Amino acid sequence: MQPFDLTSGDQILNQNALANNVSGMNLSVRTDLGNRVEAWRPGPGVTGDQRFFCHGYALGTFGAHMYTVWGGFLPRVLADEYQALGRVDVARGVRSRDVLVWWLGATDAYHSAVVEEPVTLPTGALNQAQTKVSSKTGTGPLWKGVLAEDVKQQYRAAAYVEVYRRNP
Repeated sequence: MQPFDLTSGDQILNQNALANNVSGMNLSVRTDLGNRVEAWRPGPGVTGDQRFFCHGYALGTFGAHMYTVWGGFLPRVLADEYQALGRVDVARGVRSRDVLVWWLGATDAYHSAVVEEPVTLPTGALNQAQTKVSSKTGTGPLWKGVLAEDVKQQYRAAAYVEVYRRNP
């Protein structure tokens, strides 16, 4: 993802956008391939974990650029900047810093989390009962070192979970 830059055609789409009742603004920003996606940036008085939500943490866009990509635009970011390793029950070689995405459907990214300490089953698939991830729900607190299985239980409505790795 590219930093927000008005001189490169990025735009403020809405200066009064709320995310879970937290003030901020909607932005138009660019993926590394130049495709436009929408993101949320917190307002100046917002502090702590309220400044970002799961996709901003999982993609690293909040830490790098102070914005969080909205879920509806996550498929474009993943297509432009990540490689899909497959569904969590069949993906092999999952590593620390890979991203898990819970999908409601093919284009509805429900949640994302970062793999911190992967543990695999004898088959090579990720053992969600022992794998630790970092996760957050909306503008709530960031939880580090929680079990992927516990996050999965929180997002039971998801149709499936996939694993993604950032392109080099």
